[in-house]
Amino acid sequence: MIRFTRRLLAATLAAAAGLACAQSESRAPGPASADGPADAAQVLRSEGTTMLVRGASYSTPVRADVPIRSGDRIRTGTDGRVQLRFTDGALISIQPGSDFRVEAYAFDASRQRGFFELVRGSMRAVSGSIGKRDRDDWRLRTPTATIGIRGTEFTVDHAACTTACPAGVDPGLVVVVVAGRVAVATEAGSVEVPAGRTLRVRDAQTVPVLAQAPRPATTARGARTGARGEAGSEAGGPQRGPDGADGVPVRPSVPTDGEPAAGGAVGRR
Repeated sequence: MIRFTRRLLAATLAAAAGLACAQSESRAPGPASADGPADAAQVLRSEGTTMLVRGASYSTPVRADVPIRSGDRIRTGTDGRVQLRFTDGALISIQPGSDFRVEAYAFDASRQRGFFELVRGSMRAVSGSIGKRDRDDWRLRTPTATIGIRGTEFTVDHAACTTACPAGVDPGLVVVVVAGRVAVATEAGSVEVPAGRTLRVRDAQTVPVLAQAPRPATTARGARTGARGEAGSEAGGPQRGPDGADGVPVRPSVPTDGEPAAGGAVGRR
């Protein structure tokens, strides 16, 4: 009887140890295997508080040796940033306080698709090859609107709050286009946003409208600087500046409606 009890206890402890080990491994997504899903992006930089969520598994912080795949979700804390390079050459920089998801991604000879979701927070993007052949191959969903690209560089900021927003934060979506064009569509309508312009839309039921562009100014020499200034930039557009903190060359954006732009701007590669 004593021997049987000891054997039963040993078997129980072994089973418990195996279960704990399996649970621990399920919480940490590892590198993609040769038989697993194709990699969508490489992590170029991860800093601060970050988390990668893959199905029921998660790991923190986001690591450079774990490639990003379709379905993966990246969350950043108030000090967190993650910079991704996708296989089509696109760059996406996820800013602090954000929740970003790769809905579906494929880039090969037979398929091209880049579908993303920004649940909250800010991101900066430089488009790659996806979307050049067919514009419908690339889209970014937010709770307020869906954004399509026309070959571009742009920033997106979405405040998750509705009414009780922090001081200085407006609810809804802000899109700033650095180069190219983007199409922004809500349930009420859609509009194209050209380079150097800013769009703000409060909710999904609001018709998106471009912010009013500033009137051209006249210098002492009589030259008009509103349409094209001394540095050769477009009205209200961003000027060239130093590299950003996340390694992507950036040009600080100057919004057209007199309010600060959200999330910064991505520079040309």
